[in-house]
Amino acid sequence: MSIDRFFLCLLVVSLAPGCRQDRTSAGATGEPDIIVVAPQAGETGKFSALNSEQPQILVLGSTFSIARGLSPERGYAALLQQRLAAGGSLFIVLNASVAGETAAGALERLPYLLPSTLKKVVLELGQADEVLPNPPRAFSRDVKRLIRHIRARQPGLPILLLASSRTAAYYKPLATAAEEFDGVTLVALFGDTAGPARSDDATLHQKIAEQLFPLLEK
Repeated sequence: MSIDRFFLCLLVVSLAPGCRQDRTSAGATGEPDIIVVAPQAGETGKFSALNSEQPQILVLGSTFSIARGLSPERGYAALLQQRLAAGGSLFIVLNASVAGETAAGALERLPYLLPSTLKKVVLELGQADEVLPNPPRAFSRDVKRLIRHIRARQPGLPILLLASSRTAAYYKPLATAAEEFDGVTLVALFGDTAGPARSDDATLHQKIAEQLFPLLEK
């Protein structure tokens, strides 16, 4: 880990001392909490992601979104950054995902991850809550709280919900939220694959990046 990345991680952690997150902990999963700006691994010294004046896209998700099992540049967040940069876009993709992150855990960290230059948010939700397990009713409540908190801070901010569970009890709350809130779009992470979405499936990451890119370009 570069020194600049270390201090970026330290900044986010220090902003939220004592926060209780309703998600599996690093000690339980062996997966460290990370903040990654995709795809410039080792190049975060070029800017401070949370304070950058460049427009930003926040990716807030769980194990799939950190591309566990793959090199970081093969994850969908990094692929999106690469495509944006190739097209001359100034957007920065801030991937603030954490392994095992639930909707409730994302809500606790959210206040520290909403810079004024934020233009869009991608929320990957469902799989971690199902695995925990967090009861579907509680998951539905947490999803709506998460969206309302974003709306309270930045009204009208476009939100993409990336459903990472095909189980109806965890997919339906996201579909319902997309119907109830203006400016919220639902995207199914698993696509046409069978079984759970695997974080180390490079082909799936590529498909998700291709599916999200036109929505982020707008």
